[in-house]
Amino acid sequence: MGRLLTLVVATAIGAIVPTGLDAQIVDYAALGDAFGEPITTSVTGKPQRASEAPASITIISHDEIERSPARSVPDLLKAYAGIDVNRWTAGQSDVAVRGGVQTYNARLLVLVDGRQVYLDHYGMTNWNLLGVQLDDIQQIELVRGPATALFGFNAASGVVNIITTNAGSDPHLGATAELGTHSYTRIGGSFTIPVSPTIGLKVTGGHQKEDERAIPGALYQPPRTLGIYADQVSATLAIQAGASTSIELNGGLTGNRQLEFLPSQILTEQRFRNQTAGLQVNHDTNWGNLSGRVYTNWLQADYGITTPISDPYSSVADLRTSNRITVMSASALVRISAADTLRIGTEYRNNQLGSDSLFSHRIGYQVAAVSGMIDIRPLARLSLTGALRLDHLWLGQGGAPAAPQIDPASAYNRTITPVSFNAAATIQVSENGRFRVNGGRGLQLPSLIGFGLRVTVPAPEVPIPVYLTGDPRLAPVTVWSAETSYSHSLASGLRFDASLFYTRTDKLIASPGGSVDVTVVLTPEPIAVTRFANVGNFESYGVELSASGKIATNFGWSFNYNVTRVDENIPANRNTTFYALFPKAATPQHRANLSLDYAAGGWSATTLAHLTSASRQSSFLPSTELAMIRVPAAITVDAKIARMLTPRVSIHVAGENLTQARGAYGSPIPADRRLRLGVSAKI
Repeated sequence: MGRLLTLVVATAIGAIVPTGLDAQIVDYAALGDAFGEPITTSVTGKPQRASEAPASITIISHDEIERSPARSVPDLLKAYAGIDVNRWTAGQSDVAVRGGVQTYNARLLVLVDGRQVYLDHYGMTNWNLLGVQLDDIQQIELVRGPATALFGFNAASGVVNIITTNAGSDPHLGATAELGTHSYTRIGGSFTIPVSPTIGLKVTGGHQKEDERAIPGALYQPPRTLGIYADQVSATLAIQAGASTSIELNGGLTGNRQLEFLPSQILTEQRFRNQTAGLQVNHDTNWGNLSGRVYTNWLQADYGITTPISDPYSSVADLRTSNRITVMSASALVRISAADTLRIGTEYRNNQLGSDSLFSHRIGYQVAAVSGMIDIRPLARLSLTGALRLDHLWLGQGGAPAAPQIDPASAYNRTITPVSFNAAATIQVSENGRFRVNGGRGLQLPSLIGFGLRVTVPAPEVPIPVYLTGDPRLAPVTVWSAETSYSHSLASGLRFDASLFYTRTDKLIASPGGSVDVTVVLTPEPIAVTRFANVGNFESYGVELSASGKIATNFGWSFNYNVTRVDENIPANRNTTFYALFPKAATPQHRANLSLDYAAGGWSATTLAHLTSASRQSSFLPSTELAMIRVPAAITVDAKIARMLTPRVSIHVAGENLTQARGAYGSPIPADRRLRLGVSAKI
């Protein structure tokens, strides 16, 4: 029976490989159940066990998401080794991979069904603008380490690839409503209807609102609304245009309003609105698969929307921007043999930022890229993977330079041509054990704000006007990585993983922080200029250990622990705080998670205990000084209990930070405890 099941699954995978570039075509749940391990297509384009992928990847399944007490994607990610999640405010979170914690982390690429939701204007991810509901996620693929050659620009330290459920041929309706403490409310849902035998329509939407945490009196107190909110609606039309061709059209609207720490660590209130529209086509051939995609994201980001002119930070916080990015890509996945594949691809990006707070009204760039990946199995127990990507960027600007003109317009007439790569070898050392060695070079592109911002800053100690500006000469951040890992699984369901890793992040880009490091410029009147800059590097290295299994049929457990050491070299910060970037102090050295889950008789329960060692995070004070705030070590407990009332209706109660640990969120603003009660229905 075991050999028959293996043969059936192998046949299924062989049939799917040509269409593997389209994540929605693969039945992840069925393949995962057959192999007893989650399946991914994102890394090489063909279905693979997570343990066989040529990268350090963790897959969070739909069932795990449904049982988890988490209420956001960052909350889900914090339960896994190698991941630091800092929830700076009630609405703002940042996710760092293997050290280097900072606000607006620009080195993590976040995708939804292959579409970038990473925001290029400031180089960040606004997790409340993902445009998806947790209930609609099929699985989340978490890749640790540089993956630019495999996924594209800004996958410098890792990738979070969110894959949603199919717009299938079966009608479906699901909805969830929740109420909680701190004025928390959420309603969300989705429905899928078959328009015809070959066309399916899926629509999702949601609204969430809650109150901000209490800000200590010693920290800067920006004006703010009583509640922060996030809204989302999206639609997908899936068309099967014959046996060999699939077409998918999608679009969505998202918006939110929340308090955020900017990269300079100033706390202000922001309002974001984002629209997206896209088209993807997949076509099977006798030799493989062709895939093409085009999408456009439009962002309107308004910073400091309630900051009065009398506020000392008003000149920095009051920023209105609009950002449009259009991406066109095409790739071919070629089957060389039954086990070997080749993928080649091209991509074009047009990225433009408009604002009255720039060098000129428009700063933008275009990028043309070519990439290739080969995945071969020269021996039955050995897999080799290599990927290479070349990007060519043209920077430019448009409109009259703002007065006083600080840089020559010719400074924006430049090109950048960086190279990224990934390489891996996976060896099956026994029937249940695999050993992997992998590494790569990833790239983080300077943000459009980093290239072209121009605002005045408060500097009472400087007798002439001071401007905070971008720098068109910024170089991309490079991340080098090397890793070795071993995974072992047993028939009993017990699984063990261990990894050793090393990363080096060079040419860090930082925003000026506390003490203003200025340069006097004649324009022709003297002014002082402080800039975004490449300021140094840091190294991180450590160990990640994970284990999971079942104590009984209905009782499962998982445990992970990682220790991460960070050594930084930021010369500008050695004597005083010139830049708001502290990768060593801000990264907890120890993290551990213990999860227990139980399901039987219509009841389910999950508990997550999370330990984080102390760190130090920065924040501005009312005196306009940047201070380091100690965030104490924390042991937190999150939990969720659910009960099926009928086969289609369930209720649940969930809570986060039940221990009320002040350092639970890794923020200068102390954490609080939040509870919620909800009901879900599926038809």
